[in-house]
Amino acid sequence: MYQYLIYCILYLSFLIAETGTDLSNRIIIDGYSNDFTSDEEVINEIHESSSDSYWGEYNDVKGIKVTWDNTFLYLAVDACSWDNNVMLFIDVYDHYGIENMSEVNAWQRSFKFYNINPDYFVGTWDTNDSPQFWKVQEGGALQLEWIQNIETFSTFNTGSIDRSMELKIPWADLQVNMQPITSIKLLSLITSGDDFSGSPDCAPDNLGGISNNSSQMVVLDNYVEIVIDGDNDGNPDLGILPQERATFHKTPPFSPLPLLVENVLFEDGKVFSPSLGEKVYFELETNRGSEFDVKIFNLSGEFIDFSDDEIQTLSWSWDGRDQGGEVVPFGVYILYFIASSGEISQKETVVVVN
Repeated sequence: MYQYLIYCILYLSFLIAETGTDLSNRIIIDGYSNDFTSDEEVINEIHESSSDSYWGEYNDVKGIKVTWDNTFLYLAVDACSWDNNVMLFIDVYDHYGIENMSEVNAWQRSFKFYNINPDYFVGTWDTNDSPQFWKVQEGGALQLEWIQNIETFSTFNTGSIDRSMELKIPWADLQVNMQPITSIKLLSLITSGDDFSGSPDCAPDNLGGISNNSSQMVVLDNYVEIVIDGDNDGNPDLGILPQERATFHKTPPFSPLPLLVENVLFEDGKVFSPSLGEKVYFELETNRGSEFDVKIFNLSGEFIDFSDDEIQTLSWSWDGRDQGGEVVPFGVYILYFIASSGEISQKETVVVVN
């Protein structure tokens, strides 16, 4: 009876697993993630459909698992890859990271990041068992360095649907100048092995959806964030359930909503006289939250200036002057609205009179 009770306690402790001092005997980096528990699933079938990939169920991200101990962060991506790549992006620090994956010096792909700028990523391909771990040069966005001492393993094998990519990262390798790690943001995706290819599926889903065109730029703007150091003592918290520490920028499932400009409003019309001290005031109405920059050009395509932000969101003004502060000549000028995410742009014209 006593032995049976001990067995039950051990069994239950495995089913409900907390972060602990040393998990290296439980989490084995072998490309099979069944040693993680359900409490360590931060993305699972609730958030990620098995049929949402444009390339079918054999090229699909299924989930992400996370746990940690005093020394290591343990990660797993459950996915299926048939002759393609699987990538996991990790964002630790907010002040730098990858912005455009097509501009980096390795693993160039047609991704732009918005709301998240990864500092690290790990990538592998079908039948490769040694995923590559890369870091972004501190303070930068373009230069990547392959870190070869990170323990990784993957078992993706041409359509096998129960395989994983796993890695075990020392906290010391994630820290920059001994800065404490408060939280991490994660996202994973499928992509092809070709440079400048896009993605048929990401987890969590991005806000605007993904095109079936494999070369189209993909905007990756959603993530799952896991709080690591909730008490701010500079150390990873132990004795907690990672799933309870996970939140999303936008929680899936949801229907993708491509960003659209619904209206451009001009407060006092589109004609104004800078020489009389007048300005043109305008604002955008969009179908979902985003940020925009507004550039001003003349009809010859010459850049004139940026517009000035107003207090209200997505509202701007222009005083009819160029970058040097001189009033521009009489004529028609183009307001060029560009979404910070890179998803869309919009043009409007205004008229400057004397």
